[in-house]
Order: sequence, then C-alpha cells, then structure tokens
Amino acid sequence: MLRTSVPAYVVAAFLIIAVTGCEKKSGEAVVLEKEHIAAALPPAQTTSAQSTASPDDKPRPMADDEIAVDGYVMKPEMRGTGRDPRALKDEQWIVKVRMVDDGRRIQVHADQLQWEKLRENDRVKVTYRVGKYTGAVWGAEIH
Repeated sequence: MLRTSVPAYVVAAFLIIAVTGCEKKSGEAVVLEKEHIAAALPPAQTTSAQSTASPDDKPRPMADDEIAVDGYVMKPEMRGTGRDPRALKDEQWIVKVRMVDDGRRIQVHADQLQWEKLRENDRVKVTYRVGKYTGAVWGAEIH
C-alpha cells in the first residue's frame, strides 16, 4: 500500500536546512525613503501596456517620460498607484533603510501606523535574516 504522508525525518531535515540556512542580524539603520503602493487594480482595469515579453524581444532604451524604480520601468504617474507594476493585491507600506554598521540597504515592509510615524533620516532598529550562502535579505522588520 502506498503511504501518502511525508515521513517525519524528511520534514525535520527541511526544517534544519531552513533554520541553519539563514542568519539573524540586527542593528541600527537610517530611514532613506518611504513609499506607499496602492493595491493592484483588478485585471480588467489595467492597461494593455503591460504585455508579456516574447523570446524575440530585445531591450529598448528608456523613453524620456519613463522612470526606473526597483528594476521596473514605468511612467511617473503610475508610481504608487494600483497600476504600478510592483502593486500586489494588498496595499504596501515600504520603508527603505541603510544599515549604519555595513551600509547595506534594506527594503522593509511596515504597517501603516509605523510607516506614518517614521520620517526620513530617523534612526531605527532593524532585525533581518540573511541567507548564509547568497547573502540575500529574506525578511526584515523595524522595532
């Protein structure tokens, strides 16, 4: 008979890898920028300008009326709205900080109340997880 549940040792191995694969760090940081991104519009309300790329597409130069934000190219009036390519189904309250000790820049998702209290150049305590092998930040929070 075929057993459908996952053995406990497999689950334990994945947990050990997940816990040991990240290193928790904390330190003081300076608020660089705050940004609010509205919830994404339903698919019927988005423009047809957001098309999928085909394999034959080649990079094109940015137009004079476009901006680049976090690796996305968009019109300035789209930034922070429901048509922003970074928009998700829920609103986002983003705080960009620079760690004082090593200069690392981290993007932290905050709640609205915390976001409203912060100002540029404020000093805050940030806790974050860094991948041991990649050095990527996996999660951060402001205290």
